Amino acid sequence: MGIVVRPLAAADLPAAARINRAAFSKFFGIPDPAKFRVGADVIGPRWRLWPEAGVALDLDGKLAAAGLMIRWGSIAILGPVVVAPEHWSKGLARTLMPALVEQAARGEFAFTGLVTHPQSPKHVRLYESFGFRMQRITAVMAKPAAPVPAAARLFSRLPEAERTQALAAMRELTDGLFPGLDVTAEAADLAAHGLGETLLIERGGRLDALALCHFGPGSEASEGQLYVKFAAARGGKNAHRRFQRLLAACEAHAALRGAAQIVAGTNTGRAEAYEIMQRAGFRTVMNAVAMTRPATDGYNRPEIFAIDDWR
Repeated sequence: MGIVVRPLAAADLPAAARINRAAFSKFFGIPDPAKFRVGADVIGPRWRLWPEAGVALDLDGKLAAAGLMIRWGSIAILGPVVVAPEHWSKGLARTLMPALVEQAARGEFAFTGLVTHPQSPKHVRLYESFGFRMQRITAVMAKPAAPVPAAARLFSRLPEAERTQALAAMRELTDGLFPGLDVTAEAADLAAHGLGETLLIERGGRLDALALCHFGPGSEASEGQLYVKFAAARGGKNAHRRFQRLLAACEAHAALRGAAQIVAGTNTGRAEAYEIMQRAGFRTVMNAVAMTRPATDGYNRPEIFAIDDWR
């Protein structure tokens, strides 16, 4: 086999997206790859935000595997790592992984994380062999969207002069969850490309909570869904109430956009946040397991009120 590992280029994105859809549809037993996460694109947005972290593997001159990463300030999140189904069990993911790990090592990240499938020992063993260790389960949850009385400011509609202040407020809030955690690049990208909205929930002139919501073609949301990729409420006294307001704002925005369903995940290490989501009507549709390198809880702790989905 002629194997070449190289940077993932813009020209590779359509093929990488096809491999991603084919690989996951086969893993989940979906006969038609076109039915997997219909309308969603997890390849293009992630590559655009961190193209240097994209890795391609060519087999005999043709793209056979790809890997990308997310950069949230002090945290690197690995994935997806996908291999075309016709090339499974050839060791291609293991060949691809060192380039991704090396890319993460070039940055001053507090940790690198990923999620994988707890029902697949093969996937767990692969990532363990590169120093990742299993942490708690991440529950990917969903609920039907219904109109509720809640309001939030929309980042995309802020005057340019106010956006800088809003981004600074977002960084200050997320830094309180974990030092250096920063999702502002993704918030700006959502606004720039019309792939959803960042909700800002304020009280007394202070940012209480935020939510990065993907919606529509080209985003990471499936057709008919509002996908909450990251959301967080300020900690401290009454944090649970701020988190409840955050969930209501996401539901209100989903109804406003005509989404039938909200999808949002949280790590079960954030016990109270997980329980509040259950009481709000969210139900687990899939379990994943978080893995980190080095082993750390990160911000998956009971006092943290956050939603995220590293898939």
